[in-house]
Amino acid sequence: MNDTDFHQEQIAHFAAFNQRLQDYAAAPEGATLIELAQQFDVLVANPEKIMDEAPALVYRLLTIAPQFAQEFPRDLLWYLGQECLHFMPDEEIEMFTRLDEQRRDALSEGNTFNWSEARAAAKGLQ
Repeated sequence: MNDTDFHQEQIAHFAAFNQRLQDYAAAPEGATLIELAQQFDVLVANPEKIMDEAPALVYRLLTIAPQFAQEFPRDLLWYLGQECLHFMPDEEIEMFTRLDEQRRDALSEGNTFNWSEARAAAKGLQ
């Protein structure tokens, strides 16, 4: 997995979460999330803006609606960084730091790196 593949995978996570958020915002009790859901939609349509605008948007969402913190993709919190890291425990940040180092090392050596497999192994799932 090269950097472009990794980036595309994270954009896909963002789009998938956006769909769940849109469904929730459409429900009668989701009225307070409509504006945030609209902003997520704009970013999904303009993925080149995600790295600049998504961290603050995700932080705002998870502050206003903390019930989404456990549902939000952990890889995406790491990928976006900045304020998003506040929603990750130290142990999780350490694990993602190690994975990112492994990914960079593999790429610098010309090797492929499968982020999903490495994450599963790091969590002891394989």
